[in-house]
Amino acid sequence: MSIEYMRAATERYASLGYPPYRWVKADTPPAWQAPRVPLARARIGLLATAGAYAVGQVAFHYKDDSSIRRIPSNTPDRNLRFSHVTENYLVDARRDPGCVLPLRTLEALVAEGVIGGIAEEVLSCMGGIYSQRKVREELAPALLEAYKAQRVDVVLLVPMCPVCHQSVCIIARLLEANGIPTMCLGSAFDIVEAGRPPRATLVDYPLGHTAGKPFDKTDQLTIVRAALRGFESMQQPGENARLPNRWSADESWRQEAGRTKGGDTRQPRDESPQFQLPADREAALASGALIA
Repeated sequence: MSIEYMRAATERYASLGYPPYRWVKADTPPAWQAPRVPLARARIGLLATAGAYAVGQVAFHYKDDSSIRRIPSNTPDRNLRFSHVTENYLVDARRDPGCVLPLRTLEALVAEGVIGGIAEEVLSCMGGIYSQRKVREELAPALLEAYKAQRVDVVLLVPMCPVCHQSVCIIARLLEANGIPTMCLGSAFDIVEAGRPPRATLVDYPLGHTAGKPFDKTDQLTIVRAALRGFESMQQPGENARLPNRWSADESWRQEAGRTKGGDTRQPRDESPQFQLPADREAALASGALIA
């Protein structure tokens, strides 16, 4: 049985004195745009919401940061960093970015002939934006314009934390309403089903591993390939598919993921860039991206 992330989050933060958070529950069907070219010829746009940035860029801040980063698709993994308000989900991604930022996986799928190519830049955001207004009015429109400029055929959206899953539902609905086919690859089933994106592929893994297990290239390929195949197989607005992949024979990870009590593990929400490493700040200063 999948984890009830909305209920767990509501109960947990209520125990800490926070008011109930109002999750998005879409009450209308999503728009629907069929891909205009076969997947094998399609140019793929990628959105990763785990707060990825490249060395030399400015890290995200944690106060509902609605900015985006454009990361060259040929950036080596060693130059990828992450800054996200829910740092606890980044442990494996910081060792293997492919868990949440499937660049190398997409490159392999180009080589296989599954997809035609990848946009020159990955678009990255810090999807843990609690303000739904900021997602709708700032982040989603900026991403729409960026994907139009990239002239992508379809977009794969990869969320990380619970609120990231909500954000990608909002973003996907806007992109699709403007003629760009989308696929959300998620693990918070209840949030995705409430947000009703045009298409979704769901894998029952701990958050922070939506695109596969760390250092397991076969698993990552299987998951991302299946998600992209959904552009061909899904025919109805709001359709989703649940993959059979299992995290492990031991299901104890669900107990931690579904905790409803405990301390607030989110990082302080202010507007200071939260660099993963001190050297990243120096690199951003040297590149001119960060002004001292």
